[in-house]
Amino acid sequence: MPGWAYWRDMVPENTCRFCQTTRLERVSVRAIMSRDDFTQLARQRFGVCVAATLIVIVQACAAGSDTDTRQLPPAAPMIDAGGPPVIDAPICPPSNPFCIANPDEAPISTGVTTPTSTTCASEPIDLTPAGINIMIAVDGSASMMTHWTRIQEAIRGVRKNNPKSAIGIQIFWAELVESLEEGLEKSNACGATQNRVLDVGAYDEQQLVNFLGAGPPGPDFLGGLYEISPVVDPLNYYLTNASKLADPKRTNYLVFVTDGNDNCFGSVFTRKEDKLLAYEKLAIELLKLNIRTIPVGFDAASMPESTGIFGTTQPNTDLDVLSTLLKHGGSGLPEIPKVDDPAKLAQVISQVGQSVRNCRFEIPAALDPTAAGAVNPFELTFAINGKAIARDRLGTEGWNFVNGNTAQVELYGQACQAIRADQQLVAKKTCETEVCGTAAVRVETKPRAVLFLLDASASRIECEDGTLDCLPGIGDPRTRAFWEVVEGALGQSLTVPINDDVDFGMQFFPGKNAAFLSCDLATSAEIPPTSGTELTIMRQMYEKLPLGFSPVVQILEAVAASPGRLADPGVLGSVVMLTDGGDNCSGEDQAGIIRRLGAAAKSLLDKGIKTYVIRYGSEAGRTPEGDEQLRAIVSNGGTDESSPSDPSKQPYVDARDETQLNAALTSISDRLATCSFTMGNLPTDVDKAKANLYLNGEVIPFDAMGTKQKGWSWVDAEKTTAELYGDSCTAFKTNRRTSVVVEFGCVQIPVVLL
Repeated sequence: MPGWAYWRDMVPENTCRFCQTTRLERVSVRAIMSRDDFTQLARQRFGVCVAATLIVIVQACAAGSDTDTRQLPPAAPMIDAGGPPVIDAPICPPSNPFCIANPDEAPISTGVTTPTSTTCASEPIDLTPAGINIMIAVDGSASMMTHWTRIQEAIRGVRKNNPKSAIGIQIFWAELVESLEEGLEKSNACGATQNRVLDVGAYDEQQLVNFLGAGPPGPDFLGGLYEISPVVDPLNYYLTNASKLADPKRTNYLVFVTDGNDNCFGSVFTRKEDKLLAYEKLAIELLKLNIRTIPVGFDAASMPESTGIFGTTQPNTDLDVLSTLLKHGGSGLPEIPKVDDPAKLAQVISQVGQSVRNCRFEIPAALDPTAAGAVNPFELTFAINGKAIARDRLGTEGWNFVNGNTAQVELYGQACQAIRADQQLVAKKTCETEVCGTAAVRVETKPRAVLFLLDASASRIECEDGTLDCLPGIGDPRTRAFWEVVEGALGQSLTVPINDDVDFGMQFFPGKNAAFLSCDLATSAEIPPTSGTELTIMRQMYEKLPLGFSPVVQILEAVAASPGRLADPGVLGSVVMLTDGGDNCSGEDQAGIIRRLGAAAKSLLDKGIKTYVIRYGSEAGRTPEGDEQLRAIVSNGGTDESSPSDPSKQPYVDARDETQLNAALTSISDRLATCSFTMGNLPTDVDKAKANLYLNGEVIPFDAMGTKQKGWSWVDAEKTTAELYGDSCTAFKTNRRTSVVVEFGCVQIPVVLL
């Protein structure tokens, strides 16, 4: 493999630099094997040259205790620190019009009975707050010991300042790897992530503090000089496990207390830029589950960076990480809550607690438009201190139904600020005689499932610029291996808005756990296409070291034989192969390879599954034989892009650099995306001739002329499927929020042709 000799020769004089690099993610592990055992294992898995490199690294970097006898902490004792902080309720500023009482407003009834028949502006309709869930997730790494007492106090303060909220506790940390082999497979020292979770509920202060424990349970390695700290995995817990925190009818907050310095997510090739994509996707996916993320960080140093000691934790909170979580987490806070010293933590979390007061309300079920004399939710008017609140579908200033659900309303802007300051919301039937609107529904596109086939052959470690200088921590940091570029491009593709609703899967070829320089495949996709897999894909991709051959024929035949969810009738399924060349594992001659690849691609297409191919990698892989093989895949897979008028145009995507690779993935995403929506569960009496479609709160005009150039229209005569056109379709594909709501009962707004 090009570069091994260079790396071997460079390691002795650069060992310290190699150990200190954050991109290596610190291979150092407990010394649980003898040098001879390690040498044999490394040679078996990685070859003689790589073994020599790793032996030097481990000798220099893995010194320290080989045991970890720490136990989970006992229940915490009662704290005598003057009691938890109590934060006064927010003051409603005079500049907010909803904060000024209107003396002409009639007294508000304190009854809770909802009338079955209501005249305009009469008895107020009781609205029940939807309720708040607050999960306080605490980093349990060993370095958090200095903050632990204040965190206990802060939890007491959150409970005292939010007496009606359901509160839970999560403590997270990572164990050290169990074996040297596990450390080599992951290229970091982090073993299993541990989560102790007390789901949100009506616990008192002492129950919450007792669950937190007396101290952080994370292992202390090398006397505190080295810390293993997960961040991505603990947050991902809520995407992979059922939790009350994802209650769609409540306002849910995840208060995440950490320094943000994750060194457990990724391997030798993982850049910080790639990790930030994972944080972004994490916050986005949590928000889809109605979980709003509030990160709380520290500025206190764990170890001065000037010491130059390998494995020391970052001196300050990684604000890039926490800023990413805050930006995409939907909390609405303008900046990261952080503390300059541990004493301020209780105050910060208490202030966070007062900011999560509820602005979402349940509309009583008795307001059923089908009941005699009942009030249609569209006939409701809302006011605070006698001042009416305007409806705002954009969710910035006013009120709106929650995602087209007329059983809930949410307040925004100054109205929400007033509610948080304990002002009372009043709902009544409007006295207006002409009120349009009878029903609303949120609609979604047909599910899309994409399986990435990722070439993990050894040629991926070659440097993009053709040099041998891309080993992280030793070579030129501006030089990257092809594998690094693929990681970044694919991570970006998993994160962009156009792919928000795609169910992704991943299969490596050779397989993730294949032996060194083998053609071995997993029996099925390492990650089958399903929802919420993006972070799992990133983790496995970042941990994978490409050290195999290229079983192109075998991987495509395996998928064709068992396509799984890709072939479901209600799913738009596709395969995207990323490779740097042709097959070198099948043992067939060229004619046999072409025949087998064409048959596998045709089998997938017959099941409604198109196969896309992107070639990106070293020039050595750009051969006539490889070109012919990739042509056979796309010509039989329904994605041939050749043009009779342009003989030079490749039928598959041949990316020559990172820019072209990103453009290729974007182009395929655009081809896979759809702007067609099927509506179900509609009331039987809705007037579909009076339907208006709203994209992220903005009305999209109706294409009454059927030009299909702009606006939206019905696709079928039964009016069960709608489609967006032109700029509206582009906006849907590229906008992060992608909320589409259809309301019935109002005159349609037509497209105006200029």
